[in-house]
Amino acid sequence: MIPDYYTRDTLVIQHRQHLLQEAEHERRLALIDSPQRTSRGLPRLAGRLGICLLVLGTKLKQFEQHRAVGTSPARSR
Repeated sequence: MIPDYYTRDTLVIQHRQHLLQEAEHERRLALIDSPQRTSRGLPRLAGRLGICLLVLGTKLKQFEQHRAVGTSPARSR
């Protein structure tokens, strides 16, 4: 039995959408397992975190020094 054109077109569109969804899923899985992403992202994140911690430590030291002297910390604008 040969389906009419409308039914055939509907089936073709549904099949194409399914294939596109599978391809997108495979692409996302490949990104997760990619060694480039892991090797590039984690050290970069660790570096940024380290810089933030250094800046925070410096600010806390300055705050404690100003607090020990008895003056309020100067705010830069």
